[in-house]
Amino acid sequence: MPRHFAYRVLAAVTGSFLFLFGFVFICGFVDRALFQVLARPLFDTDPWGYYLLGVAGSGLMVWAVALFATVRAPTLHPGVATATTVGLILGAILRLLAWYSGEYREAADQLRLESGVFLVLALGFIWLRPPRLRPPAV
Repeated sequence: MPRHFAYRVLAAVTGSFLFLFGFVFICGFVDRALFQVLARPLFDTDPWGYYLLGVAGSGLMVWAVALFATVRAPTLHPGVATATTVGLILGAILRLLAWYSGEYREAADQLRLESGVFLVLALGFIWLRPPRLRPPAV
């Protein structure tokens, strides 16, 4: 089994989901902003919402590519695990605040479930993070 196998699998699976969601967000933006291929929009929002979908999709895809680079060389990119952990914790906090506010009643327990999944993934990135390599002596 290769070194840091569990960390690589965690980064690859997380990166795959981020890439998938980013691609869907960009498709939602391109469909409404440029071509309007689909009969019904993927997301029901206004032009600013579609713009935000495109920006968020781009960010998610860049984050996924950084995670894929971590899969290739986990000890060379320790900052990606830290950034991913911070992003997942912030996402969990935002979902819990949305749930607590009561404004998103139709989401019900989905927001709590999502925040729980994000926190478990964040713990995985903390626990499975490979040790930092020492810089070469000159």
